[in-house]
Amino acid sequence: MSDELAVHRHGGGGFELPLPVGWEWRENVEGCALLALEPERDDGHIRANVVVTVERLPDEDTLEEWSERSLTAVASTLNRHRVLDLADVEIGSGVVRRALGHYVDRVHGGVCLEQWLVPAGGLGFVVSCTTAALEYDDLFELMHAIAEGLRVL
Repeated sequence: MSDELAVHRHGGGGFELPLPVGWEWRENVEGCALLALEPERDDGHIRANVVVTVERLPDEDTLEEWSERSLTAVASTLNRHRVLDLADVEIGSGVVRRALGHYVDRVHGGVCLEQWLVPAGGLGFVVSCTTAALEYDDLFELMHAIAEGLRVL
């Protein structure tokens, strides 16, 4: 897997973030602004991936309210999802919420899902990084570099 990153600007012009060179990506697929996947492998593991979603936030929403609603929705769709860590972190000029979760995929087993919830200009950007649970340590720095590199334009 490439650790070399290149900035990808979304075709709609709303954001950009670094992606590993050689990963495939698609925009505006099934409610996702961006889907990026590591190259196919033949070892049966889930392919590491990054998904960016964007939603309009109600004016009165706080980061806490929005993230709670978002994480509840995630938990309702994933098998045995558990939030392992939840923290507010400073990235760039603002505070975002980072949530580390784990769920069980029926085919691939344990999966780590790390999400950064970024409110900006009345929109909520969620950068979701997914890895096989046993590969989380190996991909930690790469996934953080991607999510922390999000720039809202």
